Parts: sequence; structure tokens; C-alpha cells
Amino acid sequence: MSEAVRFLHTFAQALSALMLYSPGHPATRRSIEGAWQALGALLRLNDRPTFFFLGAAPVYSGRALHELRDWPYSKRLTEAGIQRLEFDAAVTEASLTSFFNRLIARLNSGSVPLDESETPIPGIAFGTVAVEEVAASEAEAEAAPGESGGPDLLDLTDELDAMGYVLEEGVRGAAARAEVEAIVRILAGLLEQHGAPQVPFPTEATRYWCVHPVNTALLAMAAARTAGIDAPGCHRLGVAALFHDIGMTRLPEGIGNQTSLTAEDRAIVESHPAEGARLLLDAGGHGLELAAAVAYEHQLRPDGGGYPQRRFHSAPHWASRLIGTVATYVTLCAPRPYRPAWSAERAVAALQEGAGTVFDTEAANLLLGLVRPG
Repeated sequence: MSEAVRFLHTFAQALSALMLYSPGHPATRRSIEGAWQALGALLRLNDRPTFFFLGAAPVYSGRALHELRDWPYSKRLTEAGIQRLEFDAAVTEASLTSFFNRLIARLNSGSVPLDESETPIPGIAFGTVAVEEVAASEAEAEAAPGESGGPDLLDLTDELDAMGYVLEEGVRGAAARAEVEAIVRILAGLLEQHGAPQVPFPTEATRYWCVHPVNTALLAMAAARTAGIDAPGCHRLGVAALFHDIGMTRLPEGIGNQTSLTAEDRAIVESHPAEGARLLLDAGGHGLELAAAVAYEHQLRPDGGGYPQRRFHSAPHWASRLIGTVATYVTLCAPRPYRPAWSAERAVAALQEGAGTVFDTEAANLLLGLVRPG
């Protein structure tokens, strides 16, 4: 959970307590103290945190907090004439308490005071905003899936940290199965609210390896739901997607982030499917057979290309074909050390052109149904 989301949770708890109890009640004091502590943590990260409340998910730093899409106070704050809420270093616990008391008066009266010359509150600025002040960020962050030509973007800081732990365990030769299962359950819940969400790729190349499997799992599970796969099947698919590149953790550090590869380097990279399958079978225990198959097969192509080289060319598992297709699309849309990120339009064109040769046709069509503009 990000500090901005954490603060708004405590903010809502304080308002709820103030509506139920008197200002001096112990529950009220505790809730305001909790909001003050959360605000302090946020201020340590951002010396001027600013929120916009426009009736939908709150907007923070130009991005909609989609985790709070159904946050009830967005609409109530808007109706109370508070569309912008800004804090700075001058804020104190006393001034935060004054703001809560003034806000409760507005919410209880259901109107904005006619006298806008109220005494300023140190460290806190609030009020209405002109549409043009937030038009760009609101339109970009709040557009429904498909309307902006891109997916819903999610802040999954905790889940990415958990994925980082999974990769660290892979380096040790362990399969962090419990953590992967937990991440998949969270992703499944997010898919109930969003069509085909993604996590923004960071600028740090090393963080790519945390974001890539999570975005692959989100799209693969969304595609599987479209295909009619039941919830347990989607869960197993999500586990396989998070583990599909685990073999990269068994290779020399940094080889996956090089700007170019020698023939020897490429041979090492092409060993990662076998390394991943071996790790999952040896350390994962019963129930990860599908994940091991996907780890081994996800780089194989319908035209016989890809790797690893096999003596017998049986068709890869359906899950391997889907996850391999999705993983390639996710990679194309991400910035890599050797090239910039492709636009969604260019990646979609590659899917269309490669269906049947580079990509499994059924998997490509399922994915295109989720990511193709319109």
C-alpha cells in the first residue's frame, strides 16, 4: 500500500469517528493521531502532497489511485467544495484537527460556507479547482479502459516487493510458492474491477524483472477469463505466469540487462527455460507441474523456432502458448537497455503480423481482444 493510499484510509477513518463521536472522545483522538502519523510519513516522501477529488478515484501526483476507485469520500468532498487538498511542511497536528472540524461542519450542513474568507489553516490549502488545472492528469488517469487507448495503470508497490522476494529466493534455488499464491489472489481481485490492467514500468532496469511477471500474469489471467477458464484454472495460470521467467535468476547476475549479447551470452540466456523448469520441479513440490511446463516451453514458437532445442516437437501446452505470447507483448511495451519501449499500436501490429508463426494464433487473438484499441 502506498503512503498516499494509507493516508487517505486514515483520513476516512478520522472523518467517520468525528461523525460518530464528540471531538474529545478517545476514538476521535486516536483516529486523528493515526491520520497525523500517516500524513507525516507522506510528507517525508513528498514535501507538498496534493490530492484532487473529482467524484471518482482520488488523483495524486497526476495519477488516479485506482485502489480507491469506490472511495465514498471522493464524491462527498467534491460536494462540500473540496476538490483540491494540499499540505506543506507548516502543517501540525493541531492544524489538521482544525481542518477536520471545519470539514465536518461542511459535510453536516451539506453546503459550502458563503464566507470564503475563513481563517487560513497553517500548512493546509483546500478548495475548488478550475477544470483546466487538472484536465490533463484527470483525462489521462481517469479515462475508462479503452477510452484513452491504454490500460488502467495500477500502483502495486507491495506486490512488486513480494515479487522481488520471489526472485531473491530463486537466486538461492528456492521457489517462494506461498508468496506467488498470495500475489495471484490479489491480482484476481483486481481483475474484478479492471479489464486488462498493468503496472507502469520503472526507469530502473533491475526493477523490470519484478514488473514483467506481474503484468504478464494480469494479462494472461484476463485473457483466460475471456476464454471461459474457471477461477481455479485462472489461478494456476497466474502462478505459472509469475514463475515463467524464474530461470533467469539462475543465470549470471545482470546478463538479462545487457545492451548486447555475445554468442556465448545468448547461449546462457537460452538456458533459462530449462533452469526454471528444473528449479520448480526440484524445489516447488507437488502442484507446480504446470508452472514448470510453462517455464520450459514459453519461448517456443509455432513455426518451430524459439528455444530450447528439442528432439521431439510436440505442441506446447495451451498455458505455455498463452503466457509466451503475453510475455512477449509485455516485453515489447517495456523499455529495455537495448531499445526504448514500443508503442501499444506497434506491439499490437507485431501480434497481428506474427500470429501463426511467432505467436500462437488463438493466444494472439485472445490478447488482441484485450489490448487492441477500440
